[in-house]
Amino acid sequence: MKNAIKLIQEFEPCCEQEEVDKALFLKVAESMDDSLTRENLLAHFTVSAWVMNEAKDKVLCAFHNQYGRWVWLGGHCDGDDDFLGVIKKEIQEESGVENVTLYSDGIFSLESFAVFPHVKRGKFVPAHVHLNVTYAFIADELCATRIAEGENSAVGWKGFEELLELQTWGSSKAVYQKIIDKVRKIEDLA
Repeated sequence: MKNAIKLIQEFEPCCEQEEVDKALFLKVAESMDDSLTRENLLAHFTVSAWVMNEAKDKVLCAFHNQYGRWVWLGGHCDGDDDFLGVIKKEIQEESGVENVTLYSDGIFSLESFAVFPHVKRGKFVPAHVHLNVTYAFIADELCATRIAEGENSAVGWKGFEELLELQTWGSSKAVYQKIIDKVRKIEDLA
């Protein structure tokens, strides 16, 4: 857990939402020993990947079977506090893409998500919070992709605006817009 706490402490928030979430993440990480696992039914850490093409106008997404919509790649930490290692593994498992390059050093974004009660693998999962750590990457838009059987039914590149239009869940749309704005600001300064 020490590695996770250090990474979150080093993160520089870009807005009030990230400042509040950073404080929340640190409080949970420092007070709940099981916050890296799904055993924590209140809140646990997840990781996501904003994998962009080289032009930085498309993002690699999967059509997530459980959510029924196009979303970024990601998953649960399952006890591992090496966020970067976990998300690289998730990218490969969910899309087949193995060659990604970090877009920026360290964590790119933090956001907390409310998860509604649902059934997963035949077991009831109560409402809880995902403490999501996001990394941004660059990958070749022409690289081979594949679906993850049982998890997603399609993998593909979506233009930023197209991805926003496909979102039916308000908080994911707001988070994607925040990340797009961050990328555009960095690119404008470059």
